[in-house]
Amino acid sequence: MFNKMIAQQTAKKEKLLDNFLKKHEAEYPFPEDVELICDIDYMGDGKPCHFMDIYRPRNYEGKLPVMFNLHGGGFLLGKKEEGHLFCAEMSQRGFLVFSFEYPLAPEVLFPQILKDLMTGMRNAKRYFETYDGDGEHIYMTGTSAGASLCVYLATMLKSPELAKAFQVVPNDLKIRALGLASGMYYTTKPDSIGIFLPSYIYGKHWKKSSFYPYINPENKEIIRNLPPSFLVTAYGDTLRNYSRQYAKAIKKAGVICHLEDYEVDKKLPHAFSTTFPEMEESKRANTQMVEFLFKY
Repeated sequence: MFNKMIAQQTAKKEKLLDNFLKKHEAEYPFPEDVELICDIDYMGDGKPCHFMDIYRPRNYEGKLPVMFNLHGGGFLLGKKEEGHLFCAEMSQRGFLVFSFEYPLAPEVLFPQILKDLMTGMRNAKRYFETYDGDGEHIYMTGTSAGASLCVYLATMLKSPELAKAFQVVPNDLKIRALGLASGMYYTTKPDSIGIFLPSYIYGKHWKKSSFYPYINPENKEIIRNLPPSFLVTAYGDTLRNYSRQYAKAIKKAGVICHLEDYEVDKKLPHAFSTTFPEMEESKRANTQMVEFLFKY
């Protein structure tokens, strides 16, 4: 009964998301100065959950720093089109952006999502030369659940221990810095997320898994291998406390981290900086994020 209720809620949210995206992009059209290459199959299996989009600024000369972007949705829903206008803006700011779709839980569990995305990152490399990407300057951005995925993928590239625990074969890329929006970093807290989500994304026997010690993102092996990280949240963000707590843990460990936490006179929605890049607060946050990334 509970599983059926979750499935119904997910389907309802998917419909609301589709309606929102249609309305939002009708109001804010895709910029003409960005080239968009859609639905490249990064796994070669023809499944839409393994497609990626590439965003490239038109009339740009020289090498472009690369950005990998991952959408949110609580691991249960979401699509790469969520960040359509955000990715376009990042392209306008001088990035070659790869926006990844990925399979969702509970059909696919967290370790497999990481495996697929790691393969996607590896196979995206073959497009760097075609679209003038600079493989020496690679960054990752993610929203909500996508921010959590960024944390694990980036740290696995530096930690054989972590990669082994999730049975992921890391690629040879180096992520210089992360931009994390309204991150869903914690999945096992005694809150509305932790009560139901773990078994959906990790499997029924998740507490006996090889990766169980690393489900906590504050695990020392994760934090010490984090690239410099820019976190953004705001008053009104439903996961604001997650960003605050994680930034505190990162800084305590002596790892480079900047938390942009907006105390404004109005509530800002969850993932405001990537879902609504046209907002003044989003423009400010994204400008600060890009400035942070370019330091590395």
